[in-house]
Order: sequence, then C-alpha cells, then structure tokens
Amino acid sequence: MNYQGGYPSSDGCIDVEYTEVILVPHGPGSHLLPRCPATVMGEVMEQAMVLVTHNRCQALLAKSGLEHTAAPSMMEQQLASMTPQGAERYREIVDAYAQKAAN
Repeated sequence: MNYQGGYPSSDGCIDVEYTEVILVPHGPGSHLLPRCPATVMGEVMEQAMVLVTHNRCQALLAKSGLEHTAAPSMMEQQLASMTPQGAERYREIVDAYAQKAAN
C-alpha cells in the first residue's frame, strides 16, 4: 500500500503494510498479537453479507405488505360499489390490515 505525502524519500511515496494489533488478556499480563489483514477482510465480508441479507428480507417484507394490501383494497372498492352501505366497514377492515402491515 502506498501513501503519498511530504515524507522525505526519493519518490515521495512510503511503502507500508497494514497490521492491526489486538490486545489479548492472559495470565498475569496482557499480550499484543498481530491481526492478519485477511482475517479482518473476512470479518468485513461476513458483516456485509449479513447486511445484504437483512436488506433483502426488508425488501421482500415491504413487497409482500404492498401486494397483500392491494388485494383487499381492490376487493373493498368492488364490494363498496355493489353494497355502498358496507363501504365504511370495508374501509375500516382494509385500513386496519394496512396499519398492521405498516407496523
């Protein structure tokens, strides 16, 4: 990995290797252990996969809620046109379902 800056060298670049150090408490004292960049990358990838899966689940849940609210909404409209005296009740039922789906 190259870092560019004002460090005095022939080409203005410093070559460095990334090493993370973790503190592991053992026995009477603590020890410093280097942490492999590949291990860190593996953990980052695992966290990314969990976030992607969580996002997909949220999207599927939203899609399902929309689809399952659309069907009773269309039915509400049809029933209200056939029996206008029940329109308020139909709306209350659909609104209650939509509110639960939104929550």
